[in-house]
Amino acid sequence: MNFEDVEIDRLRLLNGECLVEIHSMVEDEISFNGGKLKIVTSVKNHIEDFAPNELISTLEALKKSNYKDQNAKKEYMKMMVSQKKEADPNKIDHEAKQAVRRGKIVKLPERELGDGGWDFNCEFDGVVGDEVWFDSSYSRERLEEKQGGIIIGDKTYLLIPARSIFAAKRGDEIFSLNGYIIGKRLANDRTYGSLFLPESKVARVMVEVVPSRTPKYRDGQFWTNTEVKKGDVVCLKDVFAIKLDSTLANTTDLVKFQSRVILAIEE
Repeated sequence: MNFEDVEIDRLRLLNGECLVEIHSMVEDEISFNGGKLKIVTSVKNHIEDFAPNELISTLEALKKSNYKDQNAKKEYMKMMVSQKKEADPNKIDHEAKQAVRRGKIVKLPERELGDGGWDFNCEFDGVVGDEVWFDSSYSRERLEEKQGGIIIGDKTYLLIPARSIFAAKRGDEIFSLNGYIIGKRLANDRTYGSLFLPESKVARVMVEVVPSRTPKYRDGQFWTNTEVKKGDVVCLKDVFAIKLDSTLANTTDLVKFQSRVILAIEE
């Protein structure tokens, strides 16, 4: 949607949504060797998933061997070919998997309208100018419906509910928003005598950022909040340890979760 004549300063946001400036609707570039690598996002997920560090390490191996390492060449070509296979309408949209999930707050809502279907409430500490990470469902939905973002002048924006923003970066410091705990995933191997017992359903996370606010849950919801401190190692179901940015061009490996999903704290 293009609104050339809209003045942001005159906008009034009345339904709990922040106006967030984004650099693009998709994360389609990886930094490498002082330059940028473009990721194909215009095909369906007939693509092999690989982490950005796999691609970068392969390119580094090629460079180190003056591009003569045959194994690295084969691996690189395999990655590139997998990105150029024909679209399959029955597969998941790869473009949506790369949907942007970060941006900058340029305007805050004046008020919220009801609970918006959320089962919790939390005072929002985000301020204009914050670099934030948000729930990608709002950008994915626009991509899947071929709507794109809101274009005002030469910039692109999304309306993101304040309660779906998880963390903010001000300068070099990361802050928790909406009561989320921000942490770093740890190795998950268990041992019993000389046997290793990898546990894939439980995540171990070291707390990096403690929330400054405590979420309050709807009446009738029997959730409880667990107090944690920086450096604690907590256990929770793997599905709840969600990356702030899980795209191939990820900006951070940190994960977010609320204290209500913590199963245990390691001593």
